[in-house]
Amino acid sequence: MDGRLKRLHHKCKYMGMHENDVIFARFAERYLDNLSETEASQFEALIEENDVDIFKWITGKLDLPPEYDNSVMTKLRECQDYEPA
Repeated sequence: MDGRLKRLHHKCKYMGMHENDVIFARFAERYLDNLSETEASQFEALIEENDVDIFKWITGKLDLPPEYDNSVMTKLRECQDYEPA
């Protein structure tokens, strides 16, 4: 695993807010290793945002800024209810 992916995997486990930890850990398990270069960059930008805002964007409790209306957010929203096999 290259350094970038390793760092992103680590960040997904320790987002800061428990709810985000769960969603992002599921995201990492399901999608992280297969993100395109563009998606990885979009993901890196997103995780630099405030944890509470990220959670509200994922759950639809706050309007999603246009720059985060992308496939990464779609995948994160799918992970709210994802149950690993």
